[in-house]
Amino acid sequence: MATKYREYGDLLALGIMFPACIAIGYGLGWLVDGWTGNRNTFSFIGILFGIAAAFINLFRVVKKVDGKQ
Repeated sequence: MATKYREYGDLLALGIMFPACIAIGYGLGWLVDGWTGNRNTFSFIGILFGIAAAFINLFRVVKKVDGKQ
């Protein structure tokens, strides 16, 4: 029973992971844009990396939960 709740917790964490990964990617890109004087170039690249990181985390969690069943 406890493992079932742990699986639910892992899946619910995805709701926080997705926006957090994207926000961190954007934030780092925004900082690099400020340092280099560019306008949204690195912010866009940061968002893309954030989305990629979010999907990688999604696949890891699904693989972890699916392997327990």
